[in-house]
Amino acid sequence: MNNLVSYWPLLAQGACMTVASWLVAGIISSIIGMTLGICCAQEIGSSKAIMVISIYSFITRGIPAYVQILIAYFVVPAATGINISGFTAATWALGLCSSGYVIQIVQSGMNAVPKGQWEACSALGFSILSTIRYIILPQATSIFLPAFIGEREQLLKSTSLLAAIGVTEVTRAGMNIISRELNPLPIYCMIACIYLMFSAIFNILIVCYQKKKLE
Repeated sequence: MNNLVSYWPLLAQGACMTVASWLVAGIISSIIGMTLGICCAQEIGSSKAIMVISIYSFITRGIPAYVQILIAYFVVPAATGINISGFTAATWALGLCSSGYVIQIVQSGMNAVPKGQWEACSALGFSILSTIRYIILPQATSIFLPAFIGEREQLLKSTSLLAAIGVTEVTRAGMNIISRELNPLPIYCMIACIYLMFSAIFNILIVCYQKKKLE
């Protein structure tokens, strides 16, 4: 038991790496996914633009995140001659993979807003940007927010895939400890508790945000 307690700093370092990867990948996927998802809205995007974005979304959703990480870490450096760290490769791969889902989530929310809202804004002389920012997006956000939150939680769990290329996030840190202690049960229980803690904190923050928004 004393040995397990002594390994907490290693798990804590791995947890910090997990959070860092989750936040960076989340930012990447949110920027790309939100932008392309809005461009796919039925009242904005041209048919060609929607088709190209749909193909991108299909590819990023169709290829498993694990395979995308391997491609980013092994294939991209071999093809370009540019050395990429495991953290950078995996985080970008997760961000791009997640962006495909965010596109679908945002597009669905935007298209769920009644068409009359767009027509009314156009009749009142609103620009497209003003219409999206002040009228459409606030309504669409309330529609797609639950699905978006679910995708953020899925992204958090996907960070465990970084262990496949040797990035010492919390799962890999646990695996390293197990190789020394040969006692997997308590270590994996600790790892599971860490992920549950992250998920609980995230959900609490979301609930606080929603309550504050309703006030």
